[in-house]
Amino acid sequence: MLAALWWMAFTILGIWGQSMLPGVDFFAPGMAVSLRWQKPGATIVLTLIWVAIQEGAGGLAFGYAILWYAILFAFLTVGRWLLDPGSLQFQALLGLALGLAHLLLLYLMAVLEMRAFPLGRVLGECLLQALLYPVLWYVSEAMFPDRLKKIHDESA
Repeated sequence: MLAALWWMAFTILGIWGQSMLPGVDFFAPGMAVSLRWQKPGATIVLTLIWVAIQEGAGGLAFGYAILWYAILFAFLTVGRWLLDPGSLQFQALLGLALGLAHLLLLYLMAVLEMRAFPLGRVLGECLLQALLYPVLWYVSEAMFPDRLKKIHDESA
């Protein structure tokens, strides 16, 4: 029950954050925290919910959020083999990678939809994503209940 309440509050705050700063994914740090401390099934359910929110609220064609979270999952999985997933350095590097991924995915979607590509605005979003991701991850990691971390550790 505690996990459901925590993730519900996280999702509501993420929606609020994304309404304040469009183009920045406030759910991405949650995926990192969930992959680290929760069972894989919980991460899958959370990711499906966040993809539905992103796809439903976004102005791009269907598929951006699916690609975004697939790339995030790949970065987190490969990065965990190379670095400690609990380190701020890893998360900062991941933030830079996500900023670049945001640029490439938006460019891909703009080309596929034959839309204009507002480079200045997109670069601003990429910079914000790269800078905010490690901060949001740190806050999410620090606020994640210790009781839920212990439950996961014991069942592993």
